[in-house]
Amino acid sequence: MKIIHTADIHLDSPLIGVKDAPKRRQELLQAFVNLAEYAKNNGVQAVVVAGDLFDDEFVTEQTIKSVAYVVENSPAQWFVVKGNHGSDKPYQQLQKLTQKIHWFGKEVVCYHLDGATICGKELDKNSATGWDFSHLDSKQFNLLVLHGDVDSDAYGQIDKRAIANSAINYVALGHRHAFQQVKFGKVLGAYCGVLEARGFDETQQTGFVVVDTVQKQVQFVPSHIRKVVSKQLDVSAISNPAELQNAILDCVADVAFQNYLNLQFVGSVEQKLDYKLVAQTALQGKYFALRLQDDTTLAVDVEQLKNEISLRGEFAKLCLEEPNPQLRKEMLELGLLVLSGGKPQQ
Repeated sequence: MKIIHTADIHLDSPLIGVKDAPKRRQELLQAFVNLAEYAKNNGVQAVVVAGDLFDDEFVTEQTIKSVAYVVENSPAQWFVVKGNHGSDKPYQQLQKLTQKIHWFGKEVVCYHLDGATICGKELDKNSATGWDFSHLDSKQFNLLVLHGDVDSDAYGQIDKRAIANSAINYVALGHRHAFQQVKFGKVLGAYCGVLEARGFDETQQTGFVVVDTVQKQVQFVPSHIRKVVSKQLDVSAISNPAELQNAILDCVADVAFQNYLNLQFVGSVEQKLDYKLVAQTALQGKYFALRLQDDTTLAVDVEQLKNEISLRGEFAKLCLEEPNPQLRKEMLELGLLVLSGGKPQQ
């Protein structure tokens, strides 16, 4: 049989700082609908949600009803671990709306399907106990669902030794927002990542995992409505705004307009231009979200500059009195920019 492993969907996330947050929240729900459609169209018999289906504090009644509707109209069986976002209320509401979801508790709970067993456990500060897998049939494909960090007990301890010594075949993990395989001895596990990026910190490819219990294969399936695309532009040889604008447009020419664009300016320059202003003017309205990073450095010999008989030379001497290297660098770059007639970037 085929099982989908997903997690960290965070429906109704507030998306603070996203200009069109309501639209993006609707797209997170659409990604969940798309997942159910994939399951229906590809013979998937079970969907495992390894935590954080909702952004609990913010989830609306309409979204909970939408999830119930999707589950009720799905031919697959659904298995949900709540995760670590605090409130049980949205999950309690969901339980009242549909009986098709299988839930897990503080002790390991197992559900037996045709050829597979799906087990799960909610982690908390007392989760160091209750890791008995002795009843599992090694002739079955055994899948364990958990939401937590394998390298930290902050969200509850995961007994890695108990898992490694068990008949478990795969551990479906949630909490980390990027696809990552994990080993518990010989037992394979994975963080499936997220269905959709919610901000510029989620730069990894999004999607979900499909587990084939017959072939004992685990496949990451890429999926996205929008994605975060990062580009780096070396501006070392660029000397004027017109040239900079052309370089920016060439650099991002292959980035689809519906995506998040993170553009980083790098290089060593003799005189800084207003990189962010030029980029904002050239790219305004073209992308769903835009982040600009000026990581250029000023190519200046301070020891030589301080010997100039000029305002720049006097300013360089003052900067050299600052003991903090990072602060000294920032003071020098900002001061020389102003002295050359430029304006500090906002």
